[in-house]
Amino acid sequence: MTKNHWKRLQALVLAGVLAVCAAFPAMAESRKKITSVSLDVESEMRIGDDIEPSQVQIETKSDKYYVGEIDFTNVGFYWSAEDVPQIEVYLYAEDGYYFSLKNTDVHLDGATYVKAIKPSGMDSTVLKITMDLPSMAGRMDELGTIQFGKDGLATWDPVEGAGYYEVRLIRNSTVVGGTQTVNVTSAEFGYLMTKAASYTVKVRPVSQVNWENKGSWAASAPVYVDAAMAAQFKEASHTPGEWVKDETGWRFQNEDGTFMPEGWHLITGKWYYFGEDTYMWANAWVNTDSFYYYVGADGAMLRSTFVPGTEYYVNSAGVWVQP
Repeated sequence: MTKNHWKRLQALVLAGVLAVCAAFPAMAESRKKITSVSLDVESEMRIGDDIEPSQVQIETKSDKYYVGEIDFTNVGFYWSAEDVPQIEVYLYAEDGYYFSLKNTDVHLDGATYVKAIKPSGMDSTVLKITMDLPSMAGRMDELGTIQFGKDGLATWDPVEGAGYYEVRLIRNSTVVGGTQTVNVTSAEFGYLMTKAASYTVKVRPVSQVNWENKGSWAASAPVYVDAAMAAQFKEASHTPGEWVKDETGWRFQNEDGTFMPEGWHLITGKWYYFGEDTYMWANAWVNTDSFYYYVGADGAMLRSTFVPGTEYYVNSAGVWVQP
C-alpha cells in the first residue's frame, strides 16, 4: 500500500468514528423527558388476607410509561388491623422517553406518596416509587346475609373493621323512619311496619377509623305484611301507660305502676331518655356509647335537624355529626 493510500484510509476511518460519535448526542437529544407521573391505585386486601401483590391494581394516566413490578415492603404473611400496607412500584419509560422529574411531580390517587428514586444500576428509563396504601384499620369486609323475619327483627353477622352500621327499612320502595345508626348487629323495625306492604331491610357497615368510609348496602329478602299483621304491629307500637308530671318533671308510668327506668325508651314511636331518678330528660345532650344525641323541649330525640340555637346538626339517626 502506497503512502497516499494509507493516508486516505486513515481519513475514512477517522470520518467514520466522528460520525458514530456525533450520532450518540443526537440520539440522546431525540429522547423526550417525562416530567410528571400520575397513577390511579386500587387495593382490595382485607384483614386476615394473605399478603399478595395481586391485591393491588395500578393504572397510568399517560402512554409515556408503564407499570412493571409491584412489591410489598411489609413483613409477615397475613394482614392485621395494625398494618399500613406499603408498596414499591417500578415504572418503565416507553421507547424514546426517560424520567426527569422532582418529588412534587408524582401524583397518586388511592395512595400516599413516600419517595421516588432511580434504582441502583438502572438508567433514567426506570423509576421506583414507594407509596403507602390506606391503613388496614380503615378497611372493612363486605356485609353478608341479612336475616329479616315477620316479627320485624333484622340481624346480620359482624363485619371486620366496622365501628357501627347504618340501617334502613324500605316499605315497597320508600324509606320508612329514615336512616338509623346502631353499634350492634340487629335492629327492631316492628313499630314501623304498621301498614300492609312489602318490607325490606338494608344495612351497610361504617369504618371504625374513618366514618366517611362506608361499605356497600346489603339488602334482606322482602317480607310481606298483610292488614292483620300490620294491625298487630300498630297495636304493639303503642306503649301502654301514661305520662305523669310533678314538681320535679315528667315521668312515664307503666300499667303496673312502675316508672320507666334509666336509659333510652321508645314510647309511641319516639325515643326518650330517662335518668337514674326515672325523670325524663329535656333540652339536653345524651352521651350513649360514644355517640351524642339531643333531646328537645318535649323530651323526644331530635333527628335530621340543627339543635335549636346552635350550629350542631344531628342526622336521621339522631347522632351529632361532627364537622
